Amino acid sequence: MASSNGLSVAIAVLLGCASHVGYTGAASAREPTPGYPEAVIQWGVQRGETCDDIANVLYGSSSHVGLIQRYNRVACGPGTTLAEGLTLVLPAEVTSIPDAKIRSMRPDVRARPAGGAWSQATPGMPLLTNSSVNTLDAGRADIEFVDRTRVLLAPNTLVVIYGTASRTRVSKTPPAAVELSAGEVKAALAALRGQSVDVVTGEGGRVSASSRDTVVQRRGERTTVAVFDGKAGVSSGGLSVVVPKDHGTRFVGRSPPARPRPLPPRPEWTEWTSADAPAIALAPAGLGVLSASWKPAPQAAGYRVEVARDPELNDLVVREEVKPDVVSFRAEKMPAGTYFLRVRVIDREEYLGVGAVRRFHLVAAQAAGGVAPSAQEITASPYGIVELTPSPALELAIDGGPFGPVPERIDLLQRAPRELRLRERGSAEAERLVGAVTSLPVRYTKVSAAVEASRAADGQALEARVALEGIEGIDVAQRVEPRLIAHLPGGVRSAALTGGDRGGPLTARIPLPGEAARPGEPLRVRLDVVDGRGGVLGTREVELPAAGPALAAPLPAPPAAPVLGAYLPLLPVSGVSDVLWLAPTPPAVVAVGAAAARSGGGWVAAGQVRASGAVGPVGLDVALRSNPAGDGEAAGSAGWLGARVRVLRLGRSAFELAPTLRLGVPLTDAGPPVRVEPGVALGGAAGPLTWVVDAGARIRAAGDDDAEGSAAGGEGSAAGGGELAAPPAQGFLVAGATADATPWLRLHTALDLHLVHRDGGANDVLGGLSAGAEAGGALFGALSVRASPWREAGEGPLTAQIAVGFREASP
Repeated sequence: MASSNGLSVAIAVLLGCASHVGYTGAASAREPTPGYPEAVIQWGVQRGETCDDIANVLYGSSSHVGLIQRYNRVACGPGTTLAEGLTLVLPAEVTSIPDAKIRSMRPDVRARPAGGAWSQATPGMPLLTNSSVNTLDAGRADIEFVDRTRVLLAPNTLVVIYGTASRTRVSKTPPAAVELSAGEVKAALAALRGQSVDVVTGEGGRVSASSRDTVVQRRGERTTVAVFDGKAGVSSGGLSVVVPKDHGTRFVGRSPPARPRPLPPRPEWTEWTSADAPAIALAPAGLGVLSASWKPAPQAAGYRVEVARDPELNDLVVREEVKPDVVSFRAEKMPAGTYFLRVRVIDREEYLGVGAVRRFHLVAAQAAGGVAPSAQEITASPYGIVELTPSPALELAIDGGPFGPVPERIDLLQRAPRELRLRERGSAEAERLVGAVTSLPVRYTKVSAAVEASRAADGQALEARVALEGIEGIDVAQRVEPRLIAHLPGGVRSAALTGGDRGGPLTARIPLPGEAARPGEPLRVRLDVVDGRGGVLGTREVELPAAGPALAAPLPAPPAAPVLGAYLPLLPVSGVSDVLWLAPTPPAVVAVGAAAARSGGGWVAAGQVRASGAVGPVGLDVALRSNPAGDGEAAGSAGWLGARVRVLRLGRSAFELAPTLRLGVPLTDAGPPVRVEPGVALGGAAGPLTWVVDAGARIRAAGDDDAEGSAAGGEGSAAGGGELAAPPAQGFLVAGATADATPWLRLHTALDLHLVHRDGGANDVLGGLSAGAEAGGALFGALSVRASPWREAGEGPLTAQIAVGFREASP
């Protein structure tokens, strides 16, 4: 019998070596086999073969039997025969490599070698036998073994690496991958091939998972196993159970495992609504959105929500466990890519349920030449370019055209699409379903041209200047190709518009025909500005003066933008309602004045110094108020420093918009505490009328609670900036309009409202209506009055202000 076994082993060895000559040659060159860290060969197991037999033949000694287990989950005990026909992947020569490595990780992961100290883990870190890996509160780790088995660690998980070749060769049990001390791991095989990945616990429990997705949780002495793919054998306390797919079991300490029970079923998604993010959307500048909702599960004690970049949900981006009343999820600022959102029920026994998965595609869209994409539409210049990052999983159709691969760029000048449609490749049959196709409307910005023209100094040509609007970020010469067309006596002539450097106007010169160049009557000419496709961007009829040496004149300078709002709006003596009414572009003005009001049973007055101005789109303002004088009570001396940046101006101030930020500081010990006032200002002009709206909040700086103490400090406390002078927070809205009765007289009126939050938690609404007049030129005076029907206790209904100052120009 022994000789028969020896003969069969010899024949098997000869057959195995003869069938892998190519692999042996590759191994001799010591080039790694693709997909492996070293050169490997394949070995077909014959009847009666043991690990010792193979090690003796390939490596010259049975002491290298551990190499048999490097890429194979097999038992290699003495005399233990391997399954006939099994194909083994074996190192081509005797080598020593790490048992595993950290394939990827999130921050907050540490590792230590056997007998060593803990240190910060890094991606790619090698892990030898008896190494430990610990994920902390925010950490996750993906550990890949040399046999491509993967174990994924959840936060707060501690494992000890056993490796694949670390067990003694006399073991009759395949070696475990890790020992789970605490936390949660996911065991996953790259391919089943009849193999398993083993996880052991400290009390002798063992999980052998022939699965791509088995989750093992250890909390205290309790171990819970949930199988979502394949099956798993669970052993503890001398008993074993087989857990099929979508079932789970658990055991405590050394007790036997419970009978497998079904896991909670997958939750149901709600019907797609506008509140949910579409399955396909743009992610401009990495600002994509994922969101979905599901129906409540009656048995749920909570839900686990996971977002990953791969279908197996190994490369996790988000993992959260939420309460049972939370049935929706939203993630913002997501970069472009394909994402998988999975929701699992956690039942009252803390079993993890089967997951419901939704797939999202976020397409990268870059701005190129005036294109401003958002998540669900594209606002673009008709001369711009849409640049997309192609995805092999998606198809795109332009307007009503057929679907095809996603292009890298769409030239709007050539195609001029009205709609882009995206769907998953191969989903034509699902196109009728809601949400299966994402439509992205393309909205085009308006491009217009303003034309000014005059006769050249020599009288022989027409000279024109053209200002284009709506072409920011566009190469005008290459994309727009603007031309000027002049309808002249005797025919039509045209010339290319050139220049425009640094935002200046485009210019063109068109020679005049002889009869138009001779002295005589003025010449009326129609001028059209067209693009390279012949589209009209603007048109105007101009009258050129009669030719003559004295008639040539330079073009007039464009008029200055009008001043919005009042030059010196009323500044109340109160520390609550003293919100200034300021335009998006502050006027250039310096002034002094005084305001008087009745408060606290007497009259009080306070002086003030004001200044404001703008440099381009940046505006600054300063307001200083003195300590009050008189018999009443009022807020103490304070100063306000403000800044605003005009981010939008349409035409000659038809509309302006600017964010604002002001800082209030006490000028004396009796002044209100430090306050911050963020807000936004918008306004516009229409002929002699202007309007301005300011909205924002005023917040008392943290740490300035001494205001409350001073309010309780007896006489003079009101002047010390107590809660009446400086509440913790307030919101405000100031809206008004002006009218120019004459070039030297401007009338104005404004309504101010304040929602005040007190230290005690109470909320008040304050407000008033002001009106005034400003008269003069560069030196001017201002008078204004405010009536406050909603006011502080003890405050009078009227406030008056008088001021005088200098300004850059009258309205």
